[in-house]
Amino acid sequence: MPLLDGATYVFDRAYNDYAWYYSMSLRDISFVGRMKSTTRFEVAEVLKASGKGVLKDELIHLSSTKAKKDCPCILRHIRFLREEDGKELSFITNDLKRTAVEIADLYKQRWQIELFFKWIKQNLKIKRFLGTNENAVRTQIIIAMISYLLLKLVNKKVLQNYPCIRSLYSLRQT
Repeated sequence: MPLLDGATYVFDRAYNDYAWYYSMSLRDISFVGRMKSTTRFEVAEVLKASGKGVLKDELIHLSSTKAKKDCPCILRHIRFLREEDGKELSFITNDLKRTAVEIADLYKQRWQIELFFKWIKQNLKIKRFLGTNENAVRTQIIIAMISYLLLKLVNKKVLQNYPCIRSLYSLRQT
């Protein structure tokens, strides 16, 4: 998937690739990710930690030998306390314009996408996408949603006549 200039990409800890961070920083691409607890860095400047839940906001340099070589630019570290469960989250970003709360909100929005894909896997039974371009993925999702809704309608009609069938899954098996 090609990265788009001007876009913001949000990802989880699994994507800690410092060379990739640097390549995005050289272009007009912002990123927000969870920082691994083992990430070594030096604080270049402490910013004012303002906003609900913001514990720390600082500009950093990655300090491990490999990270220094792969990503020799200034990044931002934000420590945030999630109100819902009291969990502390650490974010790493190259976005120096948004507020710390906006950065945390971007990460929170990422979960809506995660929940959507979880729903797709559980309800639409899409195990893998048949194509990789945007049109192929959209088409497959739309077809699966139409099939799901048609099965829901049939199930509703069948339940009126046969109350012993209780789920879409059991209807699919018949």
